[in-house]
Amino acid sequence: MAIPTSFRKAHYGRIDRRGDGRIACEGDTLIDILSPKPRSSVQARILDVGEASLKLSLPFSVSPGSLLRIHMTESTACGEVRYCTAEGAEYYVGVKIDEVTPKSN
Repeated sequence: MAIPTSFRKAHYGRIDRRGDGRIACEGDTLIDILSPKPRSSVQARILDVGEASLKLSLPFSVSPGSLLRIHMTESTACGEVRYCTAEGAEYYVGVKIDEVTPKSN
């Protein structure tokens, strides 16, 4: 039986265990926190992206295992928070992307 992501231990250290590479980028976006504590239209900053993941900067902490919807220019992505670390006055949030859907016009 698989271990629910909410019970997985956080990774500490400098070893990068990601399977995909990351590309640094800067951009503002809006996210919706779908669970466990729903919030809509939260301002976030994208710091870097990978093939199936991204790193966000948020003004508050988000629990690992939380589900997010990220609104981008031409699509919407849904994913799960894998980690959240405090970095000064902001929080860095790693998101594993599960689905990307093009926006319809």
